Amino acid sequence: MSSPALLFQNLRWRLFRNALSVLLSQSWWRVATIAYSCALIWAFLFAVSWYGFHQLKTQPTWRIPLNGTLIEYLFDAFFFTLTILLIFSTGIILYSSLFASSETGFLLSTPIPDDQVFSYKFQGAVAFSSWAFVLLGSPLLLAYGLEVEGIAPWYYYAVVPLFFLGFLLIPGSIGALACLFIVNLLPRLRKQLLIGLIALVILGGIVWMVVWIRQARELGFGSRTWFESLLSEVGFLGGRLVPFHWVSRGIKYAAMRRPDLMAYNLGLVWSYGLFAYLVTVWLARKFYRRGYNRMASGGALRQRFGGHWLDRLLTWPLFFLDEQMRMLIVKDFRAFRRDPAQWAQILIFLGIGTFYFLLMRRFYEQDIGRSFKIGISILTLIATSFLMCAYTGRFIFPMLSLEGTKFWILGLLPLDRSRLMMGKFIFSVLGCLLAGEFLIVFSNLMLGMAWLVVVAHMLAVGLLAVGFSGLSVGLGAVLPNFRETDPSKIAVGFGGTVNLIAGLMLLGVVIITVAGPIQLLHARTPETAIPIAEIPWFVWVSLPIGILAGGLATWYPMRIGLRNLRAMEF
Repeated sequence: MSSPALLFQNLRWRLFRNALSVLLSQSWWRVATIAYSCALIWAFLFAVSWYGFHQLKTQPTWRIPLNGTLIEYLFDAFFFTLTILLIFSTGIILYSSLFASSETGFLLSTPIPDDQVFSYKFQGAVAFSSWAFVLLGSPLLLAYGLEVEGIAPWYYYAVVPLFFLGFLLIPGSIGALACLFIVNLLPRLRKQLLIGLIALVILGGIVWMVVWIRQARELGFGSRTWFESLLSEVGFLGGRLVPFHWVSRGIKYAAMRRPDLMAYNLGLVWSYGLFAYLVTVWLARKFYRRGYNRMASGGALRQRFGGHWLDRLLTWPLFFLDEQMRMLIVKDFRAFRRDPAQWAQILIFLGIGTFYFLLMRRFYEQDIGRSFKIGISILTLIATSFLMCAYTGRFIFPMLSLEGTKFWILGLLPLDRSRLMMGKFIFSVLGCLLAGEFLIVFSNLMLGMAWLVVVAHMLAVGLLAVGFSGLSVGLGAVLPNFRETDPSKIAVGFGGTVNLIAGLMLLGVVIITVAGPIQLLHARTPETAIPIAEIPWFVWVSLPIGILAGGLATWYPMRIGLRNLRAMEF
């Protein structure tokens, strides 16, 4: 009889092979598009990293040796950031796969040890959460090897993946231990604790960034005094007992042709990574099933009824809707807040966006000037629009498909099917407006943009929020997938791909017609405020085109989606 570990590896390989064959047979162009996009992103990051290292090494005002202490500190900060992000992402993915997956319930009912099930899910979560960091980190390290003094030896490129793989085990194990701790020891307050931890990290980062900005203004950004102060502040990252310092130091020694010190740090990374993994699996053998049983039984014997305070808080702004519509919106919101894999991702995106926008105004005001800020503002609008498009495609589009298994319950209600679609539409619009308008207004205020640009960006975000919601809800009813219970698989299917392409087309049209003319107008005269009476004619001509595109993207998919939903029999 094969060991459970070999069985799970065989299972993972079969699932991957079958999924890839189905994907290639049904939509090979999607695989080609993903590969092309990843290659394009990788090439862009490599070019930026190579240019940055080349400037640091050759620019007369810098002349920083790439094998010195500064680069080591930069790598320390880079891997420290990866550690924090990997802890959160691995913990979130493990929470969903270990405690909210039907596959996990089936595996726990088989005569397979609990720690083997945990290991199987742990490996998948670490691989899924780290592939993006591999895409972002590999061009940086490759560019460093090409620009370091004397060019890095051949074994540098061979050991960089080994350092990264060993390093992944440490933050992954910490995230898994945090997940087990929250589920077992704080079953009733696990969501509140997770929200509190995320808020604490974001608040601490904001405070540190504010202090750092003030210090940079006092010392002069880019001066020698500022560099010395920065090195003293990040010096704690270079402690001898810090795992990410072993990675950065080992990579530096590999580039410096010091294989003895490189091997020593590589051994440290792998030994502590494997030790953390073994401790995590050993604790999972004792506490995983206990936590799963608590989750399955509700977490505690004493249950509360009457609704959550967040549900009641949501109903107050919806006073203008009738009671049926409010109940449908609250139902969707309740399913959303009960899934930490959804709201935690959004909180992390909002936190990262807030960090970035908080730094922009003072940083660019000192170094580049107002003309470059205009370009940054339009890039911020595009990035926010991409996030809204991804949010609606990932979370809103599958909602109607997921209703298929329980549609017979909704069908018994004295409720028209149009209300079901309208409830999901309003829920999506509210979420997009709250997050999108906050990010875009905050970023423009930090950049100090003119009020006309702020209004144009707010209008563009509003049109996109309504348009993305109409596309996702309408196409979700036109191209449903009632056989699939995993929302991520529904989102990456044929219907999700059509929705994504339509959303990207709408994004381009709205930004070009609504925000583009105003942005171009201010780019010509960045230091001059433009009165409304002096706005040229092409702005007033392009604006209705964008509004019409947003309206059509909302009305037509909702119309054909409602027709298709009413014709369905369950």
